[in-house]
Amino acid sequence: MVRFFGRIKNNWLPYFIQAADVTGLPLALLVAKAAVESGGNQKTTNTSYVGLMQVGKMTVAACLDYLQGTMYADGKKWAAPAAIIAKAIPIIQQSFPAFGKGGKVQPDAAFALAKSATAKGAEFNVLMGSLYLQFLCQHPKFIDGDVVRLDKIMSAYNTGPNHSFYKIPVADTDSLVNMIHQSRLSVSKKRETSRHILKFCGQGGAFDLLFNNKYRLV
Repeated sequence: MVRFFGRIKNNWLPYFIQAADVTGLPLALLVAKAAVESGGNQKTTNTSYVGLMQVGKMTVAACLDYLQGTMYADGKKWAAPAAIIAKAIPIIQQSFPAFGKGGKVQPDAAFALAKSATAKGAEFNVLMGSLYLQFLCQHPKFIDGDVVRLDKIMSAYNTGPNHSFYKIPVADTDSLVNMIHQSRLSVSKKRETSRHILKFCGQGGAFDLLFNNKYRLV
């Protein structure tokens, strides 16, 4: 995991700092997520989920809708906070000048940029993945009481946010993993999602290394 952090720090860190400023999420959270998702590689072999944050075409489109107040999820429309919109739109307009001015960005064009192995592609990819994380972090479904459940959010990011088991409060990450294994997900998806959660949340995982200052980004 440490070598993934190093790859991000040496090649992409300014885009993560920018995304942290836009979304208000901790820099360490965003870097940890990218390390688990892609190992710090913008150029990836996957054709459905791409780049540093491993975003899909539908996720990119949803994040752009989120900035325009037209994202639809769980039976309601969602709009990003005004402060996020004000910071994110000028960044996106560097590649799509009409965005935020009544113009639409075609999903294929947005996805093509998100998977581009260029500086602009990496910047856009990190921003889209970070916006999606911000949306998940403030969704009531992923908050048990007053605790934001990062383990649920990591699972939702990996396997989709619409599974009914996310609404069930859990005491700890082991309980969530057990619940996933009892769900209707396929055997392979259960295994993949459980491993993903533990790579992020487990002892010695990305979250532990960064948030407990075992690796310093700056």
